Amino acid sequence: MSFIKKLFGQNQAIQPIEPIFPGESFSILKLTMKEGLAFATINKAYDNYQNKSLFPCHVLVELELIDKNNNGHPVDTEAIKLNKVEDEITEFLKKEHTVHLIGRVTRNGFRDTIYYIDKPKLKQEEVKEFCDSIMKERGINLSIQNDPTWNYVSGFIK
Repeated sequence: MSFIKKLFGQNQAIQPIEPIFPGESFSILKLTMKEGLAFATINKAYDNYQNKSLFPCHVLVELELIDKNNNGHPVDTEAIKLNKVEDEITEFLKKEHTVHLIGRVTRNGFRDTIYYIDKPKLKQEEVKEFCDSIMKERGINLSIQNDPTWNYVSGFIK
C-alpha cells in the first residue's frame, strides 16, 4: 500500500510556490473605526499570495500605546519604541517559524501587528515570558488563530 501512495505522491508534503516571500509593497490606508481614525500599513505584495494554506496561522499582537496625541495615536518617540518592540516580536516569532508580516493597524490607544506563520511551535511558557518582559513597559495581547484562507486580512489584501 505504501508503494501505491508513494507512486501517486500521497506521502509527499505540499511544496510552496516560489517566491516564499513576495517582497514588500506597503500601502497606507486611512480607516474610520468606531473609536476614531485609524491607519493601516499593509504589505500589498501579499495580494493573491499563492501559499496562504502553508501559513495558516494568524498571529495578532496588540500593543498598548503609552505616549499618544489627542487622537490616541503615538507621538514620534512612541512610534520609535513601538517599531523596536515590533522588531523584537518578529524576531521572537522567527526563532521557531517562517513569518509573514502582513502589516499593522494603529488605532486609538493601540497598535495591532498582523502576521501569518506555519504551524505554531512556541511553548506557552516562552510566550508568557516574552510577553511579561514587554508588559514591564506596556500592555500586550498576543493571539494565534487558525485562518488557512487568510480571512482575517481579506479587507486589506486579496
